Amino acid sequence: MARGLGGAVVCSMLVLPALLALAAAQSPSSALAPAQSASRPPSAPAARASSPAPAPRQSRPPVPAAKPSPPPPAVPAGKPSPSPSPRPAPVPPPPREAPTPRQSPPPASPVPAAPRPAPKPSPPAAPAPRQSQPPATQVPPAPRPTPTPSPPSSSPAPRPSSSPATPALPAPKQSPSPASPPPPAPPSTSSTLGQLSPGFYAQSCPGVELAVRDVVRSASTLDPSIPGKLLRLVFHDCFVETGGPAVPVMLGRRDGLVSLASNVRRNIIDTGFSVNAMATSFTAKGLTLDDLVTLSGGHTIGSAHCNTFRERFQVANGSLTPVDGSMNTDYANELIQACSVNGTVSAGTAVDCDSGSASVFDNRYFANLLDGRGLLRTDAVLVQNATTRAKVAEFAQSQDGFFASWANSYARLTSLGVKTGADGEIRRTCSSVNG
Repeated sequence: MARGLGGAVVCSMLVLPALLALAAAQSPSSALAPAQSASRPPSAPAARASSPAPAPRQSRPPVPAAKPSPPPPAVPAGKPSPSPSPRPAPVPPPPREAPTPRQSPPPASPVPAAPRPAPKPSPPAAPAPRQSQPPATQVPPAPRPTPTPSPPSSSPAPRPSSSPATPALPAPKQSPSPASPPPPAPPSTSSTLGQLSPGFYAQSCPGVELAVRDVVRSASTLDPSIPGKLLRLVFHDCFVETGGPAVPVMLGRRDGLVSLASNVRRNIIDTGFSVNAMATSFTAKGLTLDDLVTLSGGHTIGSAHCNTFRERFQVANGSLTPVDGSMNTDYANELIQACSVNGTVSAGTAVDCDSGSASVFDNRYFANLLDGRGLLRTDAVLVQNATTRAKVAEFAQSQDGFFASWANSYARLTSLGVKTGADGEIRRTCSSVNG
């Protein structure tokens, strides 16, 4: 029994340091406490060693115990084990030391204390997921900026892009705006001129201009007098009905609803008019003397029948004699030879208005006037007035000046009293109104 008790004591003494070392490894503060208590009273280490009751108190702060590394506490744990274990080994013979089994329960108490700190380090793992939650809170703000780009995606830009499509519809309506070029027209011009447009027939009859040009070109090849006749037609129509195309050609005008020969003679210039008589007619239409000289330059092409200038000759003894002393003698003889048939003037014979270049639109007409080669009386009198003669001399020297003045005066002439819409009609036959 004594050996058994002694062996139990020795066993307990050997187990106790190991248990203390285990507890120290898990909580270094509790291991240091018994080491200090053992160093103070060396006489009764067993009894003071049983005082580890305060160790459980120190086991309460196990949370900081996880921070230090276990190796440093292992050194103080080894100090109490070598000194007390060999010294009490010879003491076991006295039976009084049986209370040592009571020391065995104290080691059992530190054993449960060891698992307590173990679960405590595990809770720090729980806060780790809590930290993962804050980033989750930051995620919602990220989608919030995403809706902000969506307002720009409301596409105000596409709306302006659709607006340019709308101007395409008014574009044809704005096409009449080119009617602004005819400001040279006199104040008496009708307000309906704004309804004309160079592209008036672009939609309804896109090939009309080419068709007219081809027909006129073909007819002029067969009859060189056609261009002059067309100019005369425009001139007469403008003075009778006060309307016509402009330069550039403004389309959309209507023909008159009335076609009477009696309206023509009293509204056009007669070939026997003087400068003053012609100036009166031009002024009534809002035109000037410069316009008179310029538009007379239309005689640079075309021809005239002999009966239109017969007053410049007289028939005597079956022959023609010039009565206009301003006429060039050679030119007068040419006309007599061309127009005299059996001692009288041939009404059906036609003579070029601009001798030498009747098929070319140029300034040769004005040079001929200065040379006394004006065919009609209205041509010849232009050099008998100081104002108009100066303009004739100017155009005779500058063809470009004549062309520029022609475009302006022609625009003014053809901008007079334009008929549009219900004020007129497009005639199926030019010589008569629609039935």
